[in-house]
Amino acid sequence: MSRCHNRCVTVSGTTNEEIWQEIRLQLGPTNVTSSAAVTLMNSQIAEYNTWVSTNGSVPFDKWLLWYINIGTTNYANLPKDKKHDGKVGHCYAPCPYSTQATALKTRHLLGLTAEDVLPTKVTHEVMGVTYYMKTANRGSRWGFECTYDGCSHYIITGERYFYT
Repeated sequence: MSRCHNRCVTVSGTTNEEIWQEIRLQLGPTNVTSSAAVTLMNSQIAEYNTWVSTNGSVPFDKWLLWYINIGTTNYANLPKDKKHDGKVGHCYAPCPYSTQATALKTRHLLGLTAEDVLPTKVTHEVMGVTYYMKTANRGSRWGFECTYDGCSHYIITGERYFYT
């Protein structure tokens, strides 16, 4: 299939909205009619339009797949051999159990109050590679999952931290 990515998606839509919905139906979230999904769609289409206005034309489906899989809106801004060097997951989504997450972010993601004690945090990094959360699903739920094997939550519970 032409323009097939490692997470292959079939796209037949012609508008950016149709393409976004097809990709998100196949990769998540599956509820593309919710107001949060519409807000996300409009935001990502606006980011694409901004990027195209300064960097030239690229098909929206290719840009969106790049954004979902690589975690940056700057389509193809990395050399091929560097696309995954230095990070695993999305760099905007640190695990609340990592030292990369601020106390405020940890409290928000874990539903803690200002009086609650923060969990033990560890650096989610091995040999220069920083581990962030990745987009994942558990059944019909989509969210972010921690990718680091040394995460204190994973070591204690035996399950990867998952945020929806």
